[in-house]
Amino acid sequence: MKFSGILSLLLTTVINLTTVINVNAYFQEYETAVWLSGAAYCDKENYFDMVLAGPATGFIVKNILYDKVTDLQGYIGIIPQTKTIYVTFRGSSSVLNWINNLKIKKIPYDSYPECNCSVHDGFYTTTLHLKSSVIININILKKTYNYKNVIITGHSLGAAIAQLMMMELNLNNINSTVYNFGQPRIGDIDYANFVSLFYKEKLYRYTHYKDVVPHIPPNEMKYYHSCNEIYENENGDLYNCNTTNCEDPICSDQFLLKETNTDDHSIYLGHYLNCEESTK
Repeated sequence: MKFSGILSLLLTTVINLTTVINVNAYFQEYETAVWLSGAAYCDKENYFDMVLAGPATGFIVKNILYDKVTDLQGYIGIIPQTKTIYVTFRGSSSVLNWINNLKIKKIPYDSYPECNCSVHDGFYTTTLHLKSSVIININILKKTYNYKNVIITGHSLGAAIAQLMMMELNLNNINSTVYNFGQPRIGDIDYANFVSLFYKEKLYRYTHYKDVVPHIPPNEMKYYHSCNEIYENENGDLYNCNTTNCEDPICSDQFLLKETNTDDHSIYLGHYLNCEESTK
């Protein structure tokens, strides 16, 4: 083998190892997050009684989140073994949720005037409805247990709310990390760039093969993703995508909208996001 061929092989190996190391560094948190996101699809009346399974074993629900106007629900709880507070939002599973999703007009992102940007009306309004409850309950848990690690997670609609809620928490001096799955686009290019510039290290946006939801609302409607996409291919392999081109053409965005499907939206990291698969 020529020297150039050996060098190319070595560089490829280093790149692949870097990808694996970066992804595995957060194994416990993101695996726990995807199971909690699945459990959010349980009936909210059963949240306090459900017993989490898999990587989320030992999770204790402390508060239920519910917005009657949009029918969005979720919960806040803790895992004592890791001294971590988790905030989880459910994806769309009701007619009211879908009506809210269809409010695709953009409105000014007043939380951060310096952004000078616009975001999805339905996602942002829902976030603001739940903001006070989330902040109050996190602060109570932090004071009660002295836990410093706060993770926000969600699937689909819940993923969009998770990202926007992280931004609200930051304004209230609560540092958090987001692991979201199958997130739709949230805002215009200025919003996407603002999040990527200041909050990229706090946000891990998972996409799965031909999942349709990360492709909507489409770019043609002036919606864009922020960076730090982690792409899962058809074999379950994970890849850190481009950190500057947030619509990476070799990750989720390699597929046209017409080539996508809903099947890949229902499973992430080999786990079906539903109540039955996430609880005992």
